Amino acid sequence: MTPLLEVEDLEVQFRTRRAGRHVVQAVAGVSLEIGRGEVFALVGESGSGKSTTARAILRLVDVAAGRIRFDGDDVTALSRQQLKGFRRRLQMVFQDPYSSLDPSTVIGDSIAEPLEVHERLSRHERDERVVELLDLVGLAPEARYRYPHEFSGGQRQRIAIARALALRPDLIICDEAVSALDVSTQNQILDLLMRLARTLGMSYLFITHDLAVVRHMAHRVAIMYLGTIVEQGPVDDIFAEPTHPYTKALLSAVPLPDPVRQAQRQRIVLTGDLPDPSDPPAGCRFHTRCPEAVDLCRSQVPPVISAGSDHVARCHLVSATPLLTR
Repeated sequence: MTPLLEVEDLEVQFRTRRAGRHVVQAVAGVSLEIGRGEVFALVGESGSGKSTTARAILRLVDVAAGRIRFDGDDVTALSRQQLKGFRRRLQMVFQDPYSSLDPSTVIGDSIAEPLEVHERLSRHERDERVVELLDLVGLAPEARYRYPHEFSGGQRQRIAIARALALRPDLIICDEAVSALDVSTQNQILDLLMRLARTLGMSYLFITHDLAVVRHMAHRVAIMYLGTIVEQGPVDDIFAEPTHPYTKALLSAVPLPDPVRQAQRQRIVLTGDLPDPSDPPAGCRFHTRCPEAVDLCRSQVPPVISAGSDHVARCHLVSATPLLTR
């Protein structure tokens, strides 16, 4: 089957006024695919380019190079008018639900706003649809008359999810959608998202830095570092046999439920900070922090290597046949 979303060699650049450095390459050659009904996770440190990738997919930032296809259509070639139709099929849930809601507007009107823009419904029909959406995310019908400040953080995120569902999208991008919530509320929202995926048959692009959330939610995962994807594959394969040193370091920080195994485990601690994206290192972008780096890593960009069925890594140290040389 044709993937719902295809991203190929995506590049995003931002101009900067810093002396001698005019361009920051925030996303550098990202490729990924998301199938229908699939939960795909994008993981990495702050500043790795995850959110910029999401905004580029939505065409909220300019694409410098590469191709984005949604349900077979070339998104990078769409006009402003055509983007309106595209965006009703792809919605986003942000990290801070309070800042994404108008504090001066009752939440019923906030949820109904996409319906007013995209669908010709009567006031009564919109109100019925808002009630249905609130019920879908576990909120009472009376909630539509209240303001955002009257709700808890978890309830506000439910409202944001209801608004994202208003146009029945095929794909929802969740950009750190639970990171601002306490652990108990996080679990409730994650369970809600999974239930909605099963019930409505939607796909998710789930952006997070929390690998425990990834293991609970996702079918496949891509690990991102300094604008590039360094490893990608099924969640079970990545957690069982990570191949890239950066992935290994991230997984070594995830607590194990078995206290004996946790005590015996060797933690991989990375030294140094994330390099300046306006002046990335030559060769492998991770080599300045990699405990396994060799001379080749410092001089040549690693190819994409097959590490198993649907499992790839961009690393000179992986022993397999290169899939790509870009």
